[in-house]
Amino acid sequence: MAALDSSTELNSLLEEWTREHNNNAFNVVSSLHRMAEILERETEEYYKMDPDPFDDRHPAHTMPVCALGHLMRTLSKNDDFMNTLTSNYLMSSNRDLTELHVAASRLLLDVMPALETAIVFQDTDGLERRLLHWAESCDDPLRSYATGLLARAMELQEIADKFKESNSTLVPLMLNRLHNLKREYEKENEENTSQDYDRRHFRIFAAESEMSPEKRVASEGSRNDGAQKYLESSNSSPMQDTKWDKSDVQEQRKQSPRATLSHYQQSHGSKEGGHTRSDSVRDNYISELNHSNSAWSKPKMRGEYGNVSDGLATFKSKTKGECSNSASSWAEMKVNVIGTYSLQPLSLAMKQRMILQYLTPMAEYQEQISAAFEHNALDLVFFYMDLEKNKDVRLAFEALKYTANLLCHKKFAIEFLTMHGVQRALQVPRPSVAACGVALCFYYLSYFEDAMERVCQLPEDTLSVLISYSLWLMECSHDSSRCHAAMFFGQSFPYRVILNLFDQKDGLRTLFNVISTLQILDIDDEREVNDELISMMRQLIRHVAHALKKYFEAHLSHKVDEIKRSHTHSDDDGSPVHETPAYKALTLTPVIVQENIEIMMELMPARVNWAPEVTFHKLGGIKLLCQLIALAPGWNGFTGKAETIKNALDVLNVLVATPKSQMALLESVPLYDNHSTPAISVLIGLADGEIPDPEVQKSALNVIINCVCGPIERLGGFSRYVGAGSKKRMNLKVGEDTLSKMWNGVRVNNGIMVLLNLLTIKTPITDADCIRALACKALLGLSRSETVRQIVSKLPLFNNGQIQILMKEPVLQDKQQEHVKFCKYANELLERVVGKKSNANLDASLEAIRRADIVAQSRITFQEKELLQLIHGHLQSKGLTEAAAALQREANLPRCATPPNVLPAQPCVFASPHLASPTCRISRQVNHPSASYSTIPSDIPSTSIHSQAVSRKDSPTNSGPAPSTPGPIRFHLGRQLSQASPSLPQAKAAKSKFSSEKDCGLPSPAWRTKGHLKGQGDYDMTLDKIVTEYLRKQHALCRNPVTTCPPMSLFNPHRCPEVRGKRMAPINATSRIYKRMLGPKVGGIGGASVDRKFIYRRFKPCHTYRNPDEGGMQCCSFSRDEQYLMYGTFWGDIKLISLQSGEETASYNFNQMSIEDFQQARDSDLLLVSCAENGSGVWTYGDTVVSKHSFEDSHIEFSNQVQDRIIGTKDETANIYDVLTGKKILKLFDANRANNYMLNRATFNPTDELILNDGVLWDVRSGKSIHKFDKFNPNISGVFHPMGLEIIINSEVWDIRSHHLLHTVPALDQCQLRFNNRGDVIYAIYKRNEEEMEDLKGRSPYSHTFRTFDATDYTSITTIDVKSESISDLCTDKSDFYLAVVENLKTDLGTEENVCKLYEIGRLRDEDDRPEEDEDELDMDDVDDDDDDILTDFNNSNDEDGDEDDGNDSEEEDDDDDDNVAFSFSDMSEEDDGDDVDDDALYELL
Repeated sequence: MAALDSSTELNSLLEEWTREHNNNAFNVVSSLHRMAEILERETEEYYKMDPDPFDDRHPAHTMPVCALGHLMRTLSKNDDFMNTLTSNYLMSSNRDLTELHVAASRLLLDVMPALETAIVFQDTDGLERRLLHWAESCDDPLRSYATGLLARAMELQEIADKFKESNSTLVPLMLNRLHNLKREYEKENEENTSQDYDRRHFRIFAAESEMSPEKRVASEGSRNDGAQKYLESSNSSPMQDTKWDKSDVQEQRKQSPRATLSHYQQSHGSKEGGHTRSDSVRDNYISELNHSNSAWSKPKMRGEYGNVSDGLATFKSKTKGECSNSASSWAEMKVNVIGTYSLQPLSLAMKQRMILQYLTPMAEYQEQISAAFEHNALDLVFFYMDLEKNKDVRLAFEALKYTANLLCHKKFAIEFLTMHGVQRALQVPRPSVAACGVALCFYYLSYFEDAMERVCQLPEDTLSVLISYSLWLMECSHDSSRCHAAMFFGQSFPYRVILNLFDQKDGLRTLFNVISTLQILDIDDEREVNDELISMMRQLIRHVAHALKKYFEAHLSHKVDEIKRSHTHSDDDGSPVHETPAYKALTLTPVIVQENIEIMMELMPARVNWAPEVTFHKLGGIKLLCQLIALAPGWNGFTGKAETIKNALDVLNVLVATPKSQMALLESVPLYDNHSTPAISVLIGLADGEIPDPEVQKSALNVIINCVCGPIERLGGFSRYVGAGSKKRMNLKVGEDTLSKMWNGVRVNNGIMVLLNLLTIKTPITDADCIRALACKALLGLSRSETVRQIVSKLPLFNNGQIQILMKEPVLQDKQQEHVKFCKYANELLERVVGKKSNANLDASLEAIRRADIVAQSRITFQEKELLQLIHGHLQSKGLTEAAAALQREANLPRCATPPNVLPAQPCVFASPHLASPTCRISRQVNHPSASYSTIPSDIPSTSIHSQAVSRKDSPTNSGPAPSTPGPIRFHLGRQLSQASPSLPQAKAAKSKFSSEKDCGLPSPAWRTKGHLKGQGDYDMTLDKIVTEYLRKQHALCRNPVTTCPPMSLFNPHRCPEVRGKRMAPINATSRIYKRMLGPKVGGIGGASVDRKFIYRRFKPCHTYRNPDEGGMQCCSFSRDEQYLMYGTFWGDIKLISLQSGEETASYNFNQMSIEDFQQARDSDLLLVSCAENGSGVWTYGDTVVSKHSFEDSHIEFSNQVQDRIIGTKDETANIYDVLTGKKILKLFDANRANNYMLNRATFNPTDELILNDGVLWDVRSGKSIHKFDKFNPNISGVFHPMGLEIIINSEVWDIRSHHLLHTVPALDQCQLRFNNRGDVIYAIYKRNEEEMEDLKGRSPYSHTFRTFDATDYTSITTIDVKSESISDLCTDKSDFYLAVVENLKTDLGTEENVCKLYEIGRLRDEDDRPEEDEDELDMDDVDDDDDDILTDFNNSNDEDGDEDDGNDSEEEDDDDDDNVAFSFSDMSEEDDGDDVDDDALYELL
């Protein structure tokens, strides 16, 4: 009612001013004073609601129910009045208008909390100078009002910098004025005290349930009115380097949340089991406060105290016996607890408050600190902090704010401690507004390590009170005080004495309760919360998460020291562990913390309890932190989101050093809308970059690393924990069981895919190398799992040598150290996956390493007489005929000792593959020498035995190259070691992977690790070693090397025999057909596979169909009788085209949405139509179409054997329906196993017993999931192979029986697969995602092609470029004679057109139909075979027996695998199968 009266009165005054302000007879001063009185009265009521004193938002936002905010909004929205107030009334130059200036200043000061300070002072020129003049030379009350307005102005750094000279003069003046006012204020308080000596308010406020010694600590020093001067005037000279810049601490202080916090309160009862509230008479003292604050009270905490109102009730209940006869009332106590506000009459307290408000922003600047020392500012603040001498709690609060800003300077902080500042601050009563200022002082004080060391050396009783006071602030005070107290603890936990006292007082529970009771973390609380309260709660979570991080890191350091000391005692040779003094701060860098975690995981027994972790588990801390990191990514607009998540992850990073915390990450985290997800899945998502912040990614990876890289045997060094017998075996098994579950948890939640993607990350460039190293380390830990190791060994990252390419150089050259770590982990990962040491062979893939291992185990032998013949020829070429004749005689060499010049049928060039053509597979070496290990300099001599050039005139030591003619034998006498690759930690010579000498340190046996040469003429080399190494290099070039080799010849190049027997089918098509008449049905073993490659690489376009209605085309299919071609349009039509005439015969409209797919029943007129946007349905078609059933699924299809069931897909859910009734039979979905493929399509297996949905295999009969296949792509969910034993998910081929990864076919990546009706050929078309459709440059080169693959071994057959933008769909007829392809063409006008092209399978284009640009792709030789006869014979033949040894044929067609790696239009050219080409020559050509 009072608020309504105030609003009515203010509106009437404004209306009166609007009418009469231009009238000279109008009393403006009286009207302004009346408005100010209304605002001051409502400000008093606003204070009773106990708002956060650091919340400087508009009162209407802070307390929407209060009248002050509405009154201020009424004034601020009246632009005419506000402009007149600032521009005319304040800026009037008439000196006789002092009363008007006073009234205007008073009103403006009252309404400033609702105004933008920058707008007020920037839009009014000269206002600052006028206020400076009034504050310096005018009398009160104008001087005090001007000082209060200047305090608002100086909070803006631009204004403070602009008037720094004036402030340098005004600050000392204000301090002197403050001393004078203080003396007057003391006298006034003494007079009031003498009138009523017995009334003592704050003695009872400081009392607790019982008076303990710690409550009275340092009381004498703090109550001493005549405290000694903390700095003599002679030593109070200004500082040498005074600048108008803020210190680093001040910059950090600017980021503190005190200016953006709001006050969030909910009423709560007293402590459980505690005292009841006092009698109703005493409750009447605060009834008005409780009534106005009922909707804004704080949530119930698990602690001991309440807020101001509840704290009073608690205080009164605890001190009922002591104060039962007290005559105090709330009207008397509110002055001491909340404070008052009145500018007329202007009291001494208000004058001092305005001066302190001005001095507070000035205290931040370095050059103003000297004035504080010279004018004894510390005496002033100590006086104001003592509320037994100072009766105005708001004045004490302003003094504490001023003190906090002074504490930004290290010198002042040290002096504050010397003068017992902490003890004096602890005497500030609570609950009170001044206690909020104490929280800010403690927070600023904790920034300086020297100051905190002094604090930690205070008496134990004082420290105990300090911790209790801070815990009370964190639990029961305003939100700003909670933040400041949490930040204080975050800075103080590295000091052991603070940490121990914190634990003694159950501080972890109090700290945890700050966030556990917040509404935004309570998923069951459906109440609406405004954005400002949400922002406040997020700030609280941010600072509490940082404090928890420091808490557990400090405890971890102490625990590791304890473990080290235990091991030092048991090890006599160990160095002693030096303990950090309790008053010294621990060093808690990320590197040290990670080292401590590894030590703890290695040495601490698994069954030993760690007290902080046990307490945190009891509080539910792990679950809450996991819930926090799951919800925080959705906090859009919150600037501290990344920091909050990172701190929470760092807490988990420490806790997962124990198995119990690791297992907690496998539990589900509840989310909104009754959803849940495993905590480990949330971590993997953050590591994958859900939050685009590299620090968050690295923290998430560290947590995963600690979960998967821990020791298998967690026994530690405490002998008393090592049991015997079964207990010992049980302890050994703890670590293994935990690791197995963590490995499985990471794998099931698609961790392998995420980690593999992070190995190739390139952005952000400054952190890419570090992220790569961490991801590789996590993979290294996962690879200890046999299942993971089997999967990883089949991936192209290791099969195709991609990881070796990544190891060659870092993303950023400045990050060499991180790249060294990556190379270290990658080498260990290769070693673990391969099973043998990789010896830093950076260019070798797994297949190359396998072949190299065979070569290394081969025993090389050769005919020694051939070597002697070579020596004989060499001696003759050098003119040593006598020696040659003696050798010929003694060795019984033939007369013609010089061997003939025999050239190989195929060139055998032993050179680096980097210099050879990439298509010359026969010359590709296994060792792939890189520049770092096997580069052959041009100045190393290369001698040929069969040189026919003139002998050199140079000396034998000449290093120049000897002229030679090409011959079959080339070998090098030495190799020079180049600089080691930067990828390795140390520049050491690496042992050759293919060397027969086990102790050889270099790729060539001509050099040793101990040095290039032992001495002049002393070589550690023999001719036998040289020849053996040369022959081993030849053996390494074989495509299929064997361990047992026959003696090799020095005259002819070595080549291991190829696996091809007489029963193998000929490659030549004519020969195969001829052989069918004499022997096997398909011409021999592997004949069916060769026939498939012959037929399904030939496609002849015969017809092109267009939609005359411009409705486009989306999908296609052949009719049941194969007389018509059907296609679906974007407009919901399905049209039939006659294959004979090419004319449209029928058109059916099903809906107005685009038809994504349709399927006909084999033996009925049912038609399944799938529409992604409008659901799907079952229709019957004939003369008309009739809808039978409709479903919400985006895709539906029939079962395979008996089409009595329909399976539908909607997002990650699969639904099975009955065809006749349309009722849902079964629903298949498991949120914990969902892979969330974007293009998920559920499908039956060929026997209809299994279902593949979202990458998860289900049993149809039981409705339970069988296995979740690892996810390696975000889009394709997979299909069953028609043979029923394999599942193809994108490029991965899985075994249904063992769930092992069998193959990876990179060419199938992001492809939609269609099988021919025989099930032995795969058609693949590339499916573009939305990003590629928008980005033309990022389109795949396969987007306008379709490819064919042999479904038996997944080798590539051919790639057909259709010369279009993309392909939407394709299908084949039942006889596999025709292929229909829906293509998206681009017209000359730039528009897209959808057409359906019909291709004949197995036939080449006619010469007249082939475009000119394709003429170069024609075969050089004509094929005499009749293609139609071959196709007919192939389709009519039964190759079950002929393909029994097809596995041997895969090596013959190994060259076709190149299609799986890189795109090349040369793949599209037809190869010659003519009978005039030799089989061996054709093989080499392939």
